[in-house]
Amino acid sequence: MQTLTLSSHGRHGQLPDPRTPMRLRAFRFVSKRFAQRERPSVVAEFLLFALIALTATWPMFTLAHAFGLGR
Repeated sequence: MQTLTLSSHGRHGQLPDPRTPMRLRAFRFVSKRFAQRERPSVVAEFLLFALIALTATWPMFTLAHAFGLGR
C-alpha cells in the first residue's frame, strides 16, 4: 500500500534530484497541487477566463474603433 506524503521531500525523505529539469519539477508541483484539492474555485477560474478573453479581444475592438474614426 502506498502512502501519500504532503511534504516537498521525495518518497524516501530526500529532496528532489537537482539535475531534474525545472519544467518537470514545476509540472509535478502543479499537478500534485491541483490533484489534491477537493473542489475547484469556479468563481476564480471564471474570472481568470474572463480576463484572458478580454485581453485577447481588446486589441481587435480598439483596432476596429480606430479604423472607424478614420472615415
